[in-house]
Amino acid sequence: MTRISLLFALGALVLFTGCVEVTFPGPMPMNRRDKTHFPKCWEGDWTFVEQSDDLEEHLTVYSQFITFGDETLVLGNANVLRKFAGYHILSLTNEDSDRWKLILAKRNKDVLSIYQFSAKTDEKVAVWKSILDTDGGSGYEEVSKKSGNEEKVREYKLSPENNAAFRKLIKQGGLTHVGDYVR
Repeated sequence: MTRISLLFALGALVLFTGCVEVTFPGPMPMNRRDKTHFPKCWEGDWTFVEQSDDLEEHLTVYSQFITFGDETLVLGNANVLRKFAGYHILSLTNEDSDRWKLILAKRNKDVLSIYQFSAKTDEKVAVWKSILDTDGGSGYEEVSKKSGNEEKVREYKLSPENNAAFRKLIKQGGLTHVGDYVR
């Protein structure tokens, strides 16, 4: 499967906030083993709880890949699954750069909740900045592009220096709940 179709698949699964991306320097969390398969209890068909433009209506989880619609997302070097802070974190390569996008999922019985780092609200951006931009650090960067007379943020580059900072991003309000799937 080509990189373009993988990113199209990602776009079908989660529509990231318009043109504003939130990226990380590598698969997260750092220095953790890659999972070679999804948890056995996640395998099967999942349906979105309510109508949404952000998630596909149906999702099928297999041992080493996910299908949604006509697309398939296979675990490997370009799609890395790791576990951290109670979440399974799927890190996906970005076609345009060497940065990574993240999708976080947490299962509670027959509910699979999906989260992401979304720049839809200024409160989330303020949380990222307060955690990562301490002591003049370079953990937070806004990449802007000029459109006419105004500059618009195109990408937020989050670069936690360690897993403690990444945990703070997750636990202190940096995530956005996208929606839930049920069996």
